[in-house]
Amino acid sequence: MSDEPLGPLGTAMREVTFPDQSRGIILVKAGTPQDEAEAMAARVWAESPKR
Repeated sequence: MSDEPLGPLGTAMREVTFPDQSRGIILVKAGTPQDEAEAMAARVWAESPKR
């Protein structure tokens, strides 16, 4: 079993680095690889209207 904290309904918290090098926490489906979490964070960052 993973030692990563699990959230509600099979989610997991992941620490990620956004393209501007800021850091953050996102929720992903439990078992999502870190590289996929980083890619998701980059997509969210790119779509943010406040960049």
